[in-house]
Amino acid sequence: MLDSQAVRVGFVTQLLFRRYGRFWTDLVVAAGAEARFPTPEGVSAALADEAVAAVPAVAFRLAAAQALALAEEADVLVVPRLNRDSGVERGGGQDPWIADFPGALRSAVPNLPPLRDVPVDVLPGVESEAVAFLQALLHDAAQVRRVWGRMRPEAKPPRPKPVNWNYRPGELSTVALVGQPWLLNDAVERALATPAEHLVSQHRLDPIELRDEGLRADPQLIDTDAEVLGAARSAARRATVARLKLVVDAGSGADAWLARRVEKAVHKPVQVISVQDALADAGLVDSLANWQLD
Repeated sequence: MLDSQAVRVGFVTQLLFRRYGRFWTDLVVAAGAEARFPTPEGVSAALADEAVAAVPAVAFRLAAAQALALAEEADVLVVPRLNRDSGVERGGGQDPWIADFPGALRSAVPNLPPLRDVPVDVLPGVESEAVAFLQALLHDAAQVRRVWGRMRPEAKPPRPKPVNWNYRPGELSTVALVGQPWLLNDAVERALATPAEHLVSQHRLDPIELRDEGLRADPQLIDTDAEVLGAARSAARRATVARLKLVVDAGSGADAWLARRVEKAVHKPVQVISVQDALADAGLVDSLANWQLD
């Protein structure tokens, strides 16, 4: 569909890619461009780069390594906007990597291809951004209309599967696992599960519902902080939940602030665990790394 050699579009998949990746990857392919993804080998090499190594929080260090690994393989990089603009200047709002990941990445890692930032929520309002993205790729309004006409029905968020909060009541203690969403995945969940617990992880719940819950409790939060607070409050209200495990990054001051905020907001025990400790045996980088969708 493109007049010349296909544009190579690289995707930084480390941060919340499962929320937005399917839609934007399919959009790129529908436009006739080539989707490129980081590889474990490329990221491993990029982690040794001085600029990447200086990134303080591990998930963002991995994301920066992915971007650098794709630098020679992509004409443009798609990166997520983790939070909507809010003007909030506390918690994650004070951390440039959380509040403005694309801007922080541009500033920290030199010689990257142009970045195209996209929202992590694929909602009906994404149309204007998708059309602008297609226009930048195709430079042809008629082709943009045709591609978007095919892709419009796909502009919806993934639907989480139902979660069982009452698994084997009386036999196992139900524990809620919460934390910044880029710190939670299946590997982290497995590392923190014990035989005596039924662990319910935040990453299996609807992030939009959790965010709305958190913002009702405290409107002065950025979206991702609100998501964690909402998950903690929702879990703590359930009679079957005995306690919470809160995962934090030991190198993040924003996570330390968030831990204090969660502990004040709920009336059940909260165990704060660093992701570095949680994955010490399993391998921090390998367990936390997120690649392209299956």
